[in-house]
Amino acid sequence: MNSSVSSWRSLLLRIGDKCAEYGGSADHKEHIDACYGHLSRELEYSKDDILEFLLQCAEQLPHKIPFYGVLVGLLNLDNEDFAGKVVETTQRNLQDALYSGDCNRIRILMRFVTVLMCSKVIVPGSLVETFETLLSSAATTVDEEVGNPAWQSRADFYVTCILSCLPWGGAELSEQVPDEIDRVMAGVQSYFSIRKQTPETGFQVFESVEDKVTNEK
Repeated sequence: MNSSVSSWRSLLLRIGDKCAEYGGSADHKEHIDACYGHLSRELEYSKDDILEFLLQCAEQLPHKIPFYGVLVGLLNLDNEDFAGKVVETTQRNLQDALYSGDCNRIRILMRFVTVLMCSKVIVPGSLVETFETLLSSAATTVDEEVGNPAWQSRADFYVTCILSCLPWGGAELSEQVPDEIDRVMAGVQSYFSIRKQTPETGFQVFESVEDKVTNEK
């Protein structure tokens, strides 16, 4: 591996390390600028390798997803084709994760897609469409006539994924597409109203103990 390849890989891995957010004193903007400079110079020679490694970093270092999202946003200003490949590959990976039921990967990729929206790599409407697809699937799953309520935990997970994206991009969605995100939240409320409210089995033992104590009194 030559020094230039080693350099951009190392920068991608270490981006954000020792920044104030992680208890250090380094400036995260300097990390981003340095990494962006190296990547923009290497894209012509190592585009496929950079794409693959960047997405691996986003999945395996999810706490750094905001940094990777900003990087893709900056690269998008000069190279829309590369950013488009990032989006295309991420969406394909998300579809694969949904098909295989890889919950952790679904959650991480949904976060990455949300951050890409914040970095103006994808339009807000595209993210809302993904939310609504998950909502529709969740609602259909718990429908006793056309779905399979036994899979309610999967439906709950889809809705949880939507809600977990909001800390990463809810403010931007509310500002840019307020009507659409209101529609999504109304859909979430609707889902909660139709899902079965089943007691949490893990707490039943405590309820039994409380009932026993009450009866003894």
